Amino acid sequence: MEKIKIEKLLEAAILAPSGDNTQPWRLSVANDYSGLTLYNLPDKDYSYYNYQQVASYISHGAVIENITIAARYLGLSANVELFPNPTNPHQVANIYFADQEQVIDPLYEAIFSRSTNRFKYQPAKSTIYDLNLLADSIKTVPEVCSHFATSSNIIKKLAIAFMINDSLVFECQEIHEFLFKQIRWNQKQIAEHSDGMPVDALGLHWIEKLMFPLMRFWRFVVFANYFGLSKVVGLKCWYNLHDVPIIGMLCVKNSDRTGFIHAGRAMQLVWLEATRQGLDFQPIIGLPLLFYRSKREPLNILPEKRQKQILQAETNLRNLFDINFSEDLLIGFRIGKAIKKSIKTPRNISNLKDYRSLN
Repeated sequence: MEKIKIEKLLEAAILAPSGDNTQPWRLSVANDYSGLTLYNLPDKDYSYYNYQQVASYISHGAVIENITIAARYLGLSANVELFPNPTNPHQVANIYFADQEQVIDPLYEAIFSRSTNRFKYQPAKSTIYDLNLLADSIKTVPEVCSHFATSSNIIKKLAIAFMINDSLVFECQEIHEFLFKQIRWNQKQIAEHSDGMPVDALGLHWIEKLMFPLMRFWRFVVFANYFGLSKVVGLKCWYNLHDVPIIGMLCVKNSDRTGFIHAGRAMQLVWLEATRQGLDFQPIIGLPLLFYRSKREPLNILPEKRQKQILQAETNLRNLFDINFSEDLLIGFRIGKAIKKSIKTPRNISNLKDYRSLN
């Protein structure tokens, strides 16, 4: 296969989303350019949310979906073999390519324009979208179920259930410290790291921008919480959600690493379809990841009151989306049309230079 096609596949692959833009992957190319190997880098995302590497596997699913879409566009088939090496748990996938007739996938262009938009969205009544296409976009992904809420009454209740999602960042030091290590405060840091989140991508109001640098200091956060900082953050989460056109949830029937990969593929497909429709998208994944972790061990870094609220939030989300207990909630998201354009996050190409044969 031509080297130029592999380079285009790599270009598409690394545009996948990841938790706080940690990019927990390495891609290796076969010597004859006939395939790729995708590796997980567990040290890249050590956040409290990434329990058992669930968040990273979701990101890998998005990487694989980008590669699959790009391959079809370039006249290639992509045969994906998940977790092919029992002796290396970090080897996520081997992907083999073969020539086939080109398929013009309308989602291909969306790979390069997709971004996370954390700004306020326009009200539902002023937003045009095709819900059927969004729902249909993931039908080819096995063991993943999608749930969409568009009723104004239900969305207002979902916004309340999700309020705790952002508050925890300013109530738990471990979560807080990880987040602020990923923030890039200026162009020099963005260029040096090529990962993390530029501060301008956080969807901050100008007043918030003035205070936000102080929030990186845990002592200031503890002091500010006496005056309701974390509650204000929770209210902003509610404000950004309560009148959006669509809130969705992706669930898996099998909570294992293969299921998480499938969920990542589904997330990327609905995200790309939203982008293709000219819509904005923001994943809301922290809270569902805590649901997953809480079923396997106590959330001891959080106050008991918050642990109970997390359990209640899961119950409320299940009831509002009408999700039974055969499905695990994994990825929430909002879709709409933002009032401001988002800032794209940088990508690190250093993890693409390791060429070796697949094993």
